Amino acid sequence: MGHKILTYLIIAAAAVLSCSCSRWLDIQPYDEIAEDDLLSTEDGFRQLLNGIYIELNDEMLYGGALSVEMIEIMGGAYKMGTDDSVWGDYNDIASYEYGTEYWRTRLSETWDKAYSLILNCNMILARIDGAKDIFSGDNYYIIKGEALALRAMLHFDMLRLFGPVYSRNPGASSIPYYREYDGTAHETQPASEIAALVLQDLYEARVLLALDPVRTDGTMMDGPSEGVTDTFLYYRNLRLNYYAVSALLARVCLWTGDKPGAFKYATEVIEAGNAGIFPFVDRALVTGSPDDPDRIFSSEVIFALTDQQRGTLFDNYFDPSRLPNYVFTMESGLFSNYIFGGVSTGGSLYDYRYLANWRTTGGNSYFYKYSDMTATGDIRNTMVPLIRLGEMYLIAAESQSNDIAGGLQYINILRSNRGVTQLTELTRDLLQYEYIRELYGEGQLFFMYKRMFTRVLFSATSSENPEASDAIFTVPLPQSETEN
Repeated sequence: MGHKILTYLIIAAAAVLSCSCSRWLDIQPYDEIAEDDLLSTEDGFRQLLNGIYIELNDEMLYGGALSVEMIEIMGGAYKMGTDDSVWGDYNDIASYEYGTEYWRTRLSETWDKAYSLILNCNMILARIDGAKDIFSGDNYYIIKGEALALRAMLHFDMLRLFGPVYSRNPGASSIPYYREYDGTAHETQPASEIAALVLQDLYEARVLLALDPVRTDGTMMDGPSEGVTDTFLYYRNLRLNYYAVSALLARVCLWTGDKPGAFKYATEVIEAGNAGIFPFVDRALVTGSPDDPDRIFSSEVIFALTDQQRGTLFDNYFDPSRLPNYVFTMESGLFSNYIFGGVSTGGSLYDYRYLANWRTTGGNSYFYKYSDMTATGDIRNTMVPLIRLGEMYLIAAESQSNDIAGGLQYINILRSNRGVTQLTELTRDLLQYEYIRELYGEGQLFFMYKRMFTRVLFSATSSENPEASDAIFTVPLPQSETEN
């Protein structure tokens, strides 16, 4: 893996260099440019950090595979067609056939891309302490904190994907954790040790980001006032800000079974939402007939990527005009009887999440969350949500006590801000339906089923839903990794 990571590192670092790079290439190797020229100024550190955020949009990561495509198929989000000439390899991943040549390659590409960006984070972290004097204001702490958080997030998602079912076998071998910028291959470690390292990075990041302006000035998504040219500390929910780190801590603690920790960090973010930093979406922006519905509920997004080509997610996967090519839709019985149409399961056609994101024609319901707004230049039109406020309410509900029923109040607060009636009880199944409604198309459903070790819901017909098993939930490590 080492040589492949270095190749990606060189490409990603070169991508954020200025136009004078062509002159440098004549006299210096890429890696020397990245280390000596790029990181000799604060602007160079900023460029490399920004380059990592940009590369997270790669289709092998959150620009496809880990947001709307591969991982959502594994999470039962979509109904697969029977015509292999149309659906091709998708039927294999929906059947958890990870060993086909196509999916071995795809999974390896996701792995390699994630670890290449981890190495970029380590490049920043290896050099930043020695260059502390070049930074202005609090930017040393902000940049280092974000780099640590990015490293933790990428490792955690590789653990969730390739690691064991944590609740069943936390001591099982999982993935390697890279904390040094040296390009050498590391041994895999038990899942519990990887989780501890993720938490360690997040704890340190949270301390460093204590000075994050998001805590005092909010997300600043309106941008700077006239005359301000340095926008680095604006648009904070497009970065791994202080509260995004707390939200990641809530995710990790829930994954490892630390319910008190999960509840602590989830409610911290909820309190920030109550304070107006991440307010619930205004009903007028998503219901009725707004010219440009805020389909992603942007005010509630704690961390999102920004992708100028976000509309291609809709064009490539969800646009009904693609027919007879494949189009991702939820299975109609699951959709109408359980998720949005099932009264006994908390479903409602008055739900903002239905009204904003779904259109039903010809017996099929099509998902519009990532369709372009009319105002294509609006920053909301570029956002790909990775962490949102609603997930914190779901985590708080799941972790408030050992009994899921004790979290009902948090589910009902969320539901009241989705325009639907209150539940009178909370069960694991009802909680899962709420997860699907809230996080559909955002790459979290497979991880929910894996964490809970429950049957994946593909269909309203229970016989079509695979039973929980280690074989389904534990994706084999890429061959390049096992050989090393």
